[in-house]
Amino acid sequence: MILRRGVLIGAGYFSDFHLDAWQRLPGAEIVCVCDLDEAKARAAADKYGIAKIATDPIAAIEAEGIDFVDIATPPPGRLELVAAAVSRGLPVICQKPLATDFATAKRILDIGAASTAPFMVHENFRFQPWYREIKRLLDNGIIGSKLHSITMHSRMGDGWGDDAYLGRQPYFRTMPRLLVHETGIHFVDTFRYLAGEIVECSASLRRLNPVIAGEDAGRLSFRFSSGAEGVWDANRYNESLSDDFRYTFGELLVEANEGSIWLGFDGSIRVKQLGQPAYLHEYAHTRLGFGGDCVFACQQHFLDVLDGKKACETSPREYEKSLRVVEALYASASRSKRVIDLSLPVSNSLRGVNINSAKTIEADGWNATTLTLYSHAGTHMDAPRHFVPEGASLDQQDLTACCGPARIVNLAPAQPRQLLTVEDVESRLGSVHPGERLLFRTDWCQRVGTAEYRDELPRISIELARWLVEKQVALIGVEPPSVADVNNMAELTEVHQTLFRGGVVIVEGLANLHQITQTEVEFIALPLKILEGDGCPVRAIAIETA
Repeated sequence: MILRRGVLIGAGYFSDFHLDAWQRLPGAEIVCVCDLDEAKARAAADKYGIAKIATDPIAAIEAEGIDFVDIATPPPGRLELVAAAVSRGLPVICQKPLATDFATAKRILDIGAASTAPFMVHENFRFQPWYREIKRLLDNGIIGSKLHSITMHSRMGDGWGDDAYLGRQPYFRTMPRLLVHETGIHFVDTFRYLAGEIVECSASLRRLNPVIAGEDAGRLSFRFSSGAEGVWDANRYNESLSDDFRYTFGELLVEANEGSIWLGFDGSIRVKQLGQPAYLHEYAHTRLGFGGDCVFACQQHFLDVLDGKKACETSPREYEKSLRVVEALYASASRSKRVIDLSLPVSNSLRGVNINSAKTIEADGWNATTLTLYSHAGTHMDAPRHFVPEGASLDQQDLTACCGPARIVNLAPAQPRQLLTVEDVESRLGSVHPGERLLFRTDWCQRVGTAEYRDELPRISIELARWLVEKQVALIGVEPPSVADVNNMAELTEVHQTLFRGGVVIVEGLANLHQITQTEVEFIALPLKILEGDGCPVRAIAIETA
């Protein structure tokens, strides 16, 4: 038997399943564990009796005596690792997601496809024993020859609470695309394995836990080339009835022209042929390792590929098909959105605005205007230097704060000169988390054009301003032209300075918050890049996902 010596790059949570499987596989041996964190590398190596560790992944890949590379790092930075391994002519098995975006993942796959040695994506769900057995039953015609539908219901329950994902995979919290990119890819690939190529797909996606960046719930629909249909109904927030949701990750129903197959939480398979009683189908499945020991089966497949015994099921060109479905799902979700304009019209009727014709088609061949804009006219963003002498200007604004999920604080209808308090926010939202964006609905924009719009506005109390800073809120948006009383210089200065010095971005003069139907939206308000700017009008929008 050929014994192949490998290096494992990445000693995070899931690498433990890799090392456990490699130790039990007779045709392979991990001789070095590499991680940027030396303590992690040492802990993993000691657990599995591996003598050598490294903290430089490129050096580990280039070391003598290496026959293959197993990449189990988080997605960022994998391109360089794959390129280094392929340049040495080494076989590679690489965890998913391959990268944080499709373009980089495609480059990795292209490098892998051009390699003289096998490149395999470590997509292990299709190797779970129940899916292998269901595929065998389908191929043998147990429930007929024409597949009707595949339906998967998943409730993973590991993504609720303020500490969601911190214990196992904390980088999940900041991934801009989570449910489909990280988890759904498994089911896209498994559905393809069971039912064939996907020719149409759609998705409705949303975020249930406000402490994370990406979507954590959705309903994904598929149509296969055979005419069969598929549905994955999932969220990572709510819990299932299973004591171990990570065993099967849900319940599966497969229906065809002569019957149905059910997969239970415990890995059990039940078959019901039309007109016949249902029965429990006996087959072998284990609690070893992860997901029925699918990591072991996946890595065994890799060794079989290296030995020339099997064609790689998740080769670059095959896996690219699954990734393209993922991109199509996100594109579908983005099309099912409603955009609400939160900006006041800019015209000569707006305070601080003067628009004059500079060129005309009749006289000059084109139309152009000269705009004179007060920097805080209409719907606008304040820069810290508006009230803080040493404060940052607009051109220094961190734009990540200006776009992202925002929650609606519904205080409508606000009363003239109403002081908005901490209790007002907590009674509407409950917990508020660092990095959140809050839009205060007061319906005050309906008073634009009246004297009270500017002179009797509801405003942020100093206690609320301090609380927003304490909670590390990233941005607030208000409907009045200011967050504080424009006729009280002391209040105006204190509230602005408190928010600015606490790192809170301020957008004022919002409109149409009453048109928003959801409690959370995607918010975008981008300022012009004005050097030393203290503020400027913005086009603010809210995006609702259907």
